[in-house]
Amino acid sequence: MTEPTIAIPAGYRTTHLRGLWAHADCRECGGTGEFLVSDRDDPIEPWDPDEPATWYPQPCDCLWSPPPEILRALDAAQTRLWRHRTRMREVLDAIGPRQAGGAYWDAYWHRRYVVESVAIRFRDGDLTEPGWSITILWDNGQRCTHRTPWDPRHDSTSSPALSPGPAPAPPELRYPGTVCRWRRSRFRLVRAVHRPFCRC
Repeated sequence: MTEPTIAIPAGYRTTHLRGLWAHADCRECGGTGEFLVSDRDDPIEPWDPDEPATWYPQPCDCLWSPPPEILRALDAAQTRLWRHRTRMREVLDAIGPRQAGGAYWDAYWHRRYVVESVAIRFRDGDLTEPGWSITILWDNGQRCTHRTPWDPRHDSTSSPALSPGPAPAPPELRYPGTVCRWRRSRFRLVRAVHRPFCRC
């Protein structure tokens, strides 16, 4: 994306004034494009010597500006460049960290996939209209091309850790007919103390 060039006359340099260049050897402004004037020089209202002078910037006569059609073309080029950068940032955010050859985890389908290719194309060669697509190979061998954006809250570059599963059932639930060992004790005192608290 090329911007139109401006042929600046020799001896001129840029200023902080947009679209204006000042002569570097100007005696009035010193090449800045502006010089200061004071309200002391106002011919209508005389200056009061007891008040401090107020200074105002005044554009210098040495300022040069290119023709308006070149400035319009420059503004249009800068607008296209800004739009191109904005849209490309959106595309890169949608693609995320995915790269060709990388393996990733899809949180929606709960499956792993490998990226085969990432394609970015511009509609009719217009750099301000980028589009993208990604071709992936699922872990079951199915191949597809889609434009699903990367979701950093759920998608990841690695498979989630496997759950340890439910806790094993206690012996009294696994073997409901078994009587606890305290109830089967050969000591009558142990059996008597345990009986009121026993749930088996």
